[in-house]
Amino acid sequence: MLLKNKILLFIFVLLVSIASALTWNGFNEFSQINKDLITKSTEDRSKLISVSLGEKLDGYFSSLRTFSISYHPDGRLDEVTTTKDLRKLAENNDTNSAFIAFESGLTFENGQFIPNFNAKEVKREWFVRGFAGEKEIITDVYQNTDGVNVFAFAVPILSDGKVVAVVAIGIEQNVLNAFIGTLTERGQIFTYNNLGYIIAAKNPDDVSKNIKNVEPELVDFDSGNTRFYDIDHDDYVLASADNLSRYDWTVVMYEYEDDVYAPSMVMLKNSIIIFFSLLIISLAIVYYGVIYLIYKPIGGEPENISEILSNISEGDLSQQLVASDNDTGIYRSVVTLSSKLSEIVTSSHSISNSVSAASEELAVVMSDTAKNSQHELAQVEEISTAISELSSTSKEVTTNAAQAEEEAQKAITNVSNGHNTLDNSIALTVDINESVQQTAEMISVLRDDAINIGEVTDVISSISEQTNLLALNAAIEAARAGEAGRGFAVVADEVRNLAAKTKESTSNIQEIISKLQAQSENANKNMMENVTSIQESVHLIESVKTSFNDIVSSVQSISDINTLVATASQEQFSVTEDIAKNTTRTFDLVTQNVSAINQTQQAADELSKLAVAQKTELDFFKMN
Repeated sequence: MLLKNKILLFIFVLLVSIASALTWNGFNEFSQINKDLITKSTEDRSKLISVSLGEKLDGYFSSLRTFSISYHPDGRLDEVTTTKDLRKLAENNDTNSAFIAFESGLTFENGQFIPNFNAKEVKREWFVRGFAGEKEIITDVYQNTDGVNVFAFAVPILSDGKVVAVVAIGIEQNVLNAFIGTLTERGQIFTYNNLGYIIAAKNPDDVSKNIKNVEPELVDFDSGNTRFYDIDHDDYVLASADNLSRYDWTVVMYEYEDDVYAPSMVMLKNSIIIFFSLLIISLAIVYYGVIYLIYKPIGGEPENISEILSNISEGDLSQQLVASDNDTGIYRSVVTLSSKLSEIVTSSHSISNSVSAASEELAVVMSDTAKNSQHELAQVEEISTAISELSSTSKEVTTNAAQAEEEAQKAITNVSNGHNTLDNSIALTVDINESVQQTAEMISVLRDDAINIGEVTDVISSISEQTNLLALNAAIEAARAGEAGRGFAVVADEVRNLAAKTKESTSNIQEIISKLQAQSENANKNMMENVTSIQESVHLIESVKTSFNDIVSSVQSISDINTLVATASQEQFSVTEDIAKNTTRTFDLVTQNVSAINQTQQAADELSKLAVAQKTELDFFKMN
């Protein structure tokens, strides 16, 4: 059921309940008040009617008591005067029957004694009771000569305290009934005597009947109020009675409860009509109030809004909601919220999937990078070891080069001494021969040293090639490491450059050593020839001198080469020391890179887990 219908139904039920309670309460109170008023009214009217009826009866008796019999002086009845007085008495009491009965029973009426009639003989009630001494007599109904039911009202006429006659008037029952009827608008009245004889009633058919046969509930009811059920009318009767104790007549006023409650029913009907009219107007006002004060701000049915929000709270975003231009208020906002939330969740799903895929790819890449970093770390360790060995070798080369320099200086000194002595000691050929022999031995040693130096330079060249190769591999691995390996790439380039320089220097040294070896070999041959041809040495002194000069020059060259080798070895040692330090730093950086890569891999794994968790959370929302 729509909210507006619920509100209208609630207000309808509320107003109907309140109005019903108020109307029913008012109806009951009004009915009770009306009943009390009617009861009081019937009671008052019964008393008033009783008083009026009593006054009417008193009037009859007053007229009768004022009547007097006229006699002639001789004691005879003055019939003329008596007739006039009787007619006047009848006229004053709205009747045609006024008569006098004497003690003998003769009855005078209409100017004559009624023939063939003797009241005493027929024992008329009014006659018997009058001469019995009753002051006021109302007889039971009887039929007169015309067949009309009449009441006889009679009083005795006294003379010297003795009843001498009874004067009476005949009042038709219809006259009394009509008089009583004039005292009430609707004639709802019963008047009956102490015997239950009905004198007056609304229904003419009830007149002359006994009250116990018409309304048995009124038997013995002569005062106060009563309520009884009337079978003939199928209704309850509210009755009030007042008794004319002087005449033993009872006047009963009654009202049917349908008539009593008729004004209440009219009021109830009018109240219902007014209520439903106001109810329709109120419902119309409430309807428009609900539309403009509730539906406009809300924009739709609260149940629909509640259902939408309930679906959203349960993660169901599959409902297709489109806000139209007619939608307003909360409903439009909820529709917009659902649409925006659906877009956000869809976008978040896409982002989550992308993040999950990217984190997985990142995890794979970082795993490969970690492996490469471990491999790079191992290679850096190898490079560090090789550089340490190269540093040690360079140090040995430096030491050997220094020793070779010392020996070369000695050779220069000896050659210089031999050159100086040659001019002064030609005669001392034997000595020269010995000297030449020694020189041959020294040259042999020098040749061996030159060979050793050549081997050293071969080692240095091999180390340079290995260093260059390692530096190239390091540069390649640094390039693979990307930004993290940039510093190491610079160091690797420096190492490669130094290795290239070392190789170039060792090539030069090797070249010089080769020449030195060749020259040492020639010098050795020459010295051997000098040993065998010492006798010819005299002739070849100049040549020897020249050879000595060449030897000095060669030894000087060897000395220079040794100096270069020593300097190059020192530089190589310094470079290898720097390379070792840089390699150590590179190792530390690579170690840090490995740690950072591991952390990055962990972060990537965590990111992947978070993406999966986010996707799981987003799976709460059900999309189309």
